Amino acid sequence: MAALYFNVLKTTLIDRLHGRISIDTVKPGPDPLFTLDQESLLANHIQTMGEVGFGYTRQETINLASDFAFTLGLRPRDKPLTDRWLYKVLDRWPALEVKKTEVSI
Repeated sequence: MAALYFNVLKTTLIDRLHGRISIDTVKPGPDPLFTLDQESLLANHIQTMGEVGFGYTRQETINLASDFAFTLGLRPRDKPLTDRWLYKVLDRWPALEVKKTEVSI
């Protein structure tokens, strides 16, 4: 009845009841690579660097996160993160922004 009432697949409810899907999961797909604390640390670093004038480009951000993942043992060195990963992080951390660099002469 709950599946009908909330318009959710019955199999989804059964998976949650049996622990195959975490109760904290709110979006479909794989879990994020980093924990919330790890991603928060990375996001705060990126934001702080931008505030002091050393903002990262898209590629530098991906390289930084790839190195971080390698250091934590979450990803091999030869499998860097992608633009897709970056845009998912930007969705989760709206305070981070992609901006064009300004050149002052």
